[in-house]
Amino acid sequence: MRPMNDPRFYTTTPKYSSKVLVRGTEDYERCRRMNPSADTPKRFPREIHLPETPTDVSKALKRASELNVSVGVRSSGHIMNFPSALEDGILIDTVGLNRTIKYDPVSQEIEFGPSSRVEELATKLKEINRFFPHGHAPTVGSGGFMLAGGQGWFVRGWGATSQTWITKIEMVVPDGRTVIASRTENQDLFWAARGSGLGFFAVITRFWGRTIKRSTMWETILKFDINKDNYMNLMTWAIERGRDTPKYGTDLNLTIDYPEKYDPAYTTDDIPKSGKLILTLNLLCYCDTLREARTLLSAYEKFTPEVRDALLKLEPVQERTFDEVFARKRGFLGNGQQERWQINSIMNDPEVPLQTLLEAIKPCMLELPTRTSSVFMCHCDIVPDEEDACLSLPQDLYISTITGWTDPSLEPAIYQPMIDRYRRAFPVAVGQYVTELDVNKEDANNKVFTDTALAKFLRIREKWDPQGLFPNYKKFIQTHEKINKLNLRNSKL
Repeated sequence: MRPMNDPRFYTTTPKYSSKVLVRGTEDYERCRRMNPSADTPKRFPREIHLPETPTDVSKALKRASELNVSVGVRSSGHIMNFPSALEDGILIDTVGLNRTIKYDPVSQEIEFGPSSRVEELATKLKEINRFFPHGHAPTVGSGGFMLAGGQGWFVRGWGATSQTWITKIEMVVPDGRTVIASRTENQDLFWAARGSGLGFFAVITRFWGRTIKRSTMWETILKFDINKDNYMNLMTWAIERGRDTPKYGTDLNLTIDYPEKYDPAYTTDDIPKSGKLILTLNLLCYCDTLREARTLLSAYEKFTPEVRDALLKLEPVQERTFDEVFARKRGFLGNGQQERWQINSIMNDPEVPLQTLLEAIKPCMLELPTRTSSVFMCHCDIVPDEEDACLSLPQDLYISTITGWTDPSLEPAIYQPMIDRYRRAFPVAVGQYVTELDVNKEDANNKVFTDTALAKFLRIREKWDPQGLFPNYKKFIQTHEKINKLNLRNSKL
């Protein structure tokens, strides 16, 4: 294991010499590169601030105003294109900001800071015998996850985490004040914070969320041989079985990758000579008994002959813990190695027929550029309420391809193949999840809100941040204008 002062070493609990790091120092560069991907963009903030309290955040914002520079905010660094790193600006890294988790047994609410990690929330919830839908990857920070809306556990029936579980948010606004936002207080901030992700215009310092009694998680795993010949039948079956599965208390995930992805015997980015992709269904549910779990996941017991022929492995429904799921994901992102990652994604247009969707995304699913690349798809079934939050695009299926590589010499060519494939999938997409909006490359960016939600968001932003201290909202405008022009041109053909 490399020493902790190695700038390539990713940890969720780094230690630094000061609350303010300046460019040119060892700690500055180690902090700047403290991201799960070793592919850190070459953008250099003038200073990095590491606040521990809202007062510290206020000082950082005041400093940005004094220097007349912009501000970016990071909670864990899992947004691979690193939108919080603004050239010559101020980076506020919230790694130590209110890094505590509390539970109020009277209100049954959990309270936590923006950099509290998924695995930390899971540990606390187990201790108090409660459930709250945090994220799936153990090292993800709460700030970015909640601001994006939160595709949390069992999202299908219970809604995005910030949409239905978060009750209030504490934040420091651009003028330095600490305020509370909820459905009854600063309602416009509460609306804008839930779904705006990298474009939000304040620094979150604390969340409060409701909890429910803890139950038991169950899982069945199915593995299939997938190729260009059986792709349509297999994917149709998998998605239709998901649509036949009850929404409440189920978590349905699909991955496609090479089985050699994690094999230590393989040390290059090259696709294995066998070149055989595996489709894996990780099907989970949350209920009290095995009998209930089998009933909830029973749709996947109905095989067509073509699907049965492709079946490689079936693990029966069995009890599963969050720690076991985290262990599977821990080797993927944030493992402190030299993996480099790019994520491209869409959310499908629910009005587009399934066969049309599958044909459009087939290259994204089967033409993986490296051994460590993979596909991830999940049923979200989020029906947004634009009056309640700026999370406003319907999320039926979340569809993504994660390009992975270790050899820097593959850059920049490695980025373009999947960008091009996702750009060609625009006609079947309603937009994309806000966390995957790429501030470095516009090509594959799609809408993150409805146009009416964006207009409302921009009005609220102008009210609270008239000086434009937080500039990433401009990427929303650029992308929406691009897609609207593209749609207009296509409508005239």
